[in-house]
Amino acid sequence: MTEPILRVDSLAKSFGGVRAVRDLSFTVSAGEILGLIGPNGSGKSTTVNVLSGVFPPTAGSILLGGEAIEGLPEAQRVGRGLSRTFQTARVFPEFTVRQHVAMGCHAIRQVNPFASILPFGAWRGEQAGIDGQVDEILRLCALHPVADRPVASLSSGQQRFLMIATALAARPKILLVDEPAAGLVEHERQDLAELIRGIRQRGIAVVIIEHHMALIMALCDRIVVLNFGAKIAEGSPAEIRANRAVIDAYLGEAA
Repeated sequence: MTEPILRVDSLAKSFGGVRAVRDLSFTVSAGEILGLIGPNGSGKSTTVNVLSGVFPPTAGSILLGGEAIEGLPEAQRVGRGLSRTFQTARVFPEFTVRQHVAMGCHAIRQVNPFASILPFGAWRGEQAGIDGQVDEILRLCALHPVADRPVASLSSGQQRFLMIATALAARPKILLVDEPAAGLVEHERQDLAELIRGIRQRGIAVVIIEHHMALIMALCDRIVVLNFGAKIAEGSPAEIRANRAVIDAYLGEAA
């Protein structure tokens, strides 16, 4: 069997006496969409923060492409292929949309930026490749029509798509998206679903935290459910929808 792109084994995170994540294990394969759901305070965002390097784990291991990354800082994890977005839009309003996406490419540059003062050489060749990549991402995220507008002029929904575009610029193997549908209207949620499917078609794995259950059930190949920091269920959307522990803890009988 192919090694999962991400393997999380017995992950734990405590803050003083509070055990925010407890003995959590799961895997994600290349091109898979995994949902991470649960009630508020169940440990979802803490899990993403530990995976991305914001917090060190208290215990457990995180393997990306078979290599341990739990001791690496955030920037090095991005360089190894793990990118993320945040619950709230974190953008630079004075940048143009194109500049903002290009900023995400810094983690994959191979040539010293001081070489840019030369009229020829490897830096210019690399820059041409990055410019083409930025154009491709802008089209994928439906941002090409506003590429030269300042970020401050975008709607809140467009800024959420911009965060995804900027994360994609680092050429991730796996993308962690934290509540990307928050504040989106129905047609924007549909566009978001199509974007995430388009990301999957490029072989990139996606882990999505989201409270909008219709979106999760329609998008995900598998779902992991957390409650009080521990995994209480894992399976297909149909299996999760019918799981009594999940219904009692989160979904309710209406599901």
